[in-house]
Amino acid sequence: MKKVLLIITSFIYTITSFGQILITDLDLDTLNPMPCTGVALPNFFDSGNPGNYNANENETIVICPDYTSSTSKLSLTFGINAGLLFDVDISDTVYIYDGFNTSAPLLGSHNSVTDPNGFNHIASFNNPKGCLTVRFVSDGSIEGTGWEASVNCIQPAQPFDVHMAGYLNGTDIISPSDTGYSDICFGDSILFVATPNFPNSSDISGIGYSQNNNNVIYEWEFSDGTTASTDSVWFKPPARNGYVVSLKIIDSFPLSQSIFSKIRVSTIPNFSGVLITRDNICVGDTTLIIGAVTSSDTSGVDPTSSSFQLGGSVAGQIYLPDGSGLMHQDTINISGFVPGDTVSSITDLEQLCLNMEHSYLGDLEMTLTCPNGTTINIFNSFAGLSGIISGGFSGSGTYLGHPIDDPSGPPGSGEEYCWSSTLNTFSSFPVEYAANNFIALTTPSSPSAGNSMNWNGIYAPEESFINLVGCPLNGDWSITVRDNIGQDDGYIFEWSILFDPVLNPNNETYTPQVVSSQWLSAATILPGLPTDTFIVVSSTTSGPHAYTFEITDNFGCTYDTTVTVNFIELPTITNGNGNTCQGEYQVAGTTSFNGGFWTYSGPGNASFSPNSTTNNPLINVNVNGTYTFTYTDNRCAIDTSMDIYFADSVDVSITGGDFCVGDELIIDATSQVLEASYLWSTGSTNPTIIVADSGIYYVAVSGNCNTSVDSALVTTAICGVSASNIITPNGDGHNDVLFFFGLDRFPNSSLEVFNRWGLLMYESDNYQNNWSPSGVSEGTYFYILTPDVSNGVKQEPLKGSITILK
Repeated sequence: MKKVLLIITSFIYTITSFGQILITDLDLDTLNPMPCTGVALPNFFDSGNPGNYNANENETIVICPDYTSSTSKLSLTFGINAGLLFDVDISDTVYIYDGFNTSAPLLGSHNSVTDPNGFNHIASFNNPKGCLTVRFVSDGSIEGTGWEASVNCIQPAQPFDVHMAGYLNGTDIISPSDTGYSDICFGDSILFVATPNFPNSSDISGIGYSQNNNNVIYEWEFSDGTTASTDSVWFKPPARNGYVVSLKIIDSFPLSQSIFSKIRVSTIPNFSGVLITRDNICVGDTTLIIGAVTSSDTSGVDPTSSSFQLGGSVAGQIYLPDGSGLMHQDTINISGFVPGDTVSSITDLEQLCLNMEHSYLGDLEMTLTCPNGTTINIFNSFAGLSGIISGGFSGSGTYLGHPIDDPSGPPGSGEEYCWSSTLNTFSSFPVEYAANNFIALTTPSSPSAGNSMNWNGIYAPEESFINLVGCPLNGDWSITVRDNIGQDDGYIFEWSILFDPVLNPNNETYTPQVVSSQWLSAATILPGLPTDTFIVVSSTTSGPHAYTFEITDNFGCTYDTTVTVNFIELPTITNGNGNTCQGEYQVAGTTSFNGGFWTYSGPGNASFSPNSTTNNPLINVNVNGTYTFTYTDNRCAIDTSMDIYFADSVDVSITGGDFCVGDELIIDATSQVLEASYLWSTGSTNPTIIVADSGIYYVAVSGNCNTSVDSALVTTAICGVSASNIITPNGDGHNDVLFFFGLDRFPNSSLEVFNRWGLLMYESDNYQNNWSPSGVSEGTYFYILTPDVSNGVKQEPLKGSITILK
């Protein structure tokens, strides 16, 4: 929403003319000023009134207002309209000086060529007495009929100084002062305080009117829509953007003065550049985290930009002085486009808008000029031939806005009139004027009764915006308004030129800068390494570990980001000399971050089910024994091993027997299973026992897989070895061999047989009761039988004799 901003105005008191002032009259100087109240004001004439002025004149007059009154400035209006006269030959000149003599600043030099429709001058505010000096010089060639000018006493607005301060924590942070930037952190609040100065107030100068902190109006407006009407206001920006804060102060005249400053809210920097070489690492491993800002290197963090739209508008009360051919030009400097960009389409320039009032449309014309000088006609209501553009539609008898229909009155109320070649809802001014598209103004709701051009729509300009294609976007864009007839004036309160938002005009951006950074302390940051742009971290404990990188920008705002490194627990398996039976082993308790694989060594082949990449497979071997199984995890590449012993089952079988009394018997239960343990019924824990008595002996053999039990029967008898002493080797199958009874108890026994002369007749190392002396002569023979005692039975060698009978 546009706000009407008042910059300068004048309140004119007009008194009905009671006489006349000639340029040849005595000065109405500060000692004899012209009264401004209580009397009718005269008109001002040349020396020849009512005839022509004279040749070779050089006349000067000083006219001063009664400056002790409230109307302290003089106004002179020369014009051909409303019954006034202005006819000064080109060879003659009227000079107007801003003061009480010709040494004062020259306001203008005029004749009917320089100003065919007349002119107007008002004593400046810096002219303390408000006097104007008029000097007229003519030569001897051609004389004109001279002039009749109106004289008015005017109280102009009194300029004052507008200041604002923006306090954060008790310090004014606007830099530079008044119109600079307030740089803050998001969440901060600023106390804006109006601190105006009134050097021209009647409270100080004794003339004019009073201006002080208690009789002015304060209007605050922030670009987010926040408003306030006190001398101070708290503002807390709702977002991380730029904001424009406007302070307008209005005095009792009313004169308004405005000041603008800007708020920039710190933006969150982009921490996406904080890089972790590996965010999942094994316990004991190291990783690099990049992120820092130094004088020579910025890494890990990038500032971010924000913006705020500065409108392409001029706000302030602009007086459109009444006069014949008086022109006012006002300029907006547009910047922010890419240098060299131009208007390329009729849609690039969206609207031209003016908030204005004027008491007579019929004498106005307005143009728009782009930075390269191209000018288009917005409207031309003046039908004369001497305007900017010849021949307008003569919109006489019509107002703009809510004017005060008095050429010396204060400003009325403005309405916003807009023109567009693409967004227009109305046709051009001449078309809508012809169609009586008016709004009736009635008193007392409007300062003056009459019809005003309808402001509830957008007009088409008389000359299309298409003619501005090729104009630079950046630069000075100007409007020119010309008033062509006296007695009617007006005001522009604000005007703006609006471009397509896609073109982003005047888009001011800002980027807070990072000025310092640090990594917050953490126990797992390795010491002794350079940390200008990185840190190195390592941990002996598993789990996530957080690291915080903190920066401070040039707005004094601190931000941080936290990155997490997950330290992976090392792989674990069931470890330590496990035992199993039946040639299989189920692995349990193996953990790893990203899987792994098994390998082995051992006496046979091993298989893994379902496969060797399963964390906890079922292992089968084809040969029992001790195997070493190694698990290698994929992430940490760490080997962890375990030894598994695949055990055999025990199976014991013992045998008993009989033996001679006095002998001993060994019972053996030794198992092929090396880890077997033994328990005999005798209490022995050895693999074998020696028995000397008959009976049943038990043994229990235990291994890793099972226990096997067996028993053996042992009998004893009184026994020895004996032989018959007669052999009859006649082949009848009886007593044909040398037979030893009980020889079967002594296998591998040796036998020697001798004759009576001691000659060896027979010898055997393993006698089997099989010697038949069929070819031996009858007689007596001698033998020696040496029993084999390896079976544990004691038996002495047996010696004897035998007789052989045939």
